Order: sequence, then structure tokens, then C-alpha cells
Amino acid sequence: MPGKILGKEVVDASAKRIGIVRSIRLSISALPQIKAEIVVKGLEVEFPVDIENIQAVGDIVQLKTVIKEARGVDVREVMSLRKKILEEIKAYIANI
Repeated sequence: MPGKILGKEVVDASAKRIGIVRSIRLSISALPQIKAEIVVKGLEVEFPVDIENIQAVGDIVQLKTVIKEARGVDVREVMSLRKKILEEIKAYIANI
């Protein structure tokens, strides 16, 4: 996966593996305020998480909160999600 954070597993505060980091979103509403979020992709859901809700980033991304919208995923599902994201990136690059 490109970068150091894309594709990392995301685990919520209850230690439930909920998906992977799909992308990073930056929003500029009024300078100098910049809002930064990671976009988490689960099996049936995709949602933003404000960086203020991230506890730690290492081999995984650990969140400070419990995410009720996402069901837990297993290792095979994480690999499948990573493959889908990588295919999306390759398709995007091919169209540039």
C-alpha cells in the first residue's frame, strides 16, 4: 500500500477490528483551521474519524472511541479490503 497509514487496520476503543484506513481527508473551512480525518472502510460501511479521536498509530490505528456503526472484521476481510483499495488506487493512477 502506498504511504505509511493507508491500509492500516483500525481498532476501536473496545479492541474490535473495524476496518482499514482508506484515505486521509483535509478540510479547510476558515483559515487557519484545518480539519483532518481518516476515512475508515469496513465491510458494509465507510466513515470519517477525526484525528482527535485517534489514540495511537503504530502497526494499527487505535481509536479512543467505540464505533457502533461498524461490525468487526477478521484478518481475511482486512486483506480483502486492502486489495480493493489497492485496485482503486491503481485504476485512479492509470487514468491520470
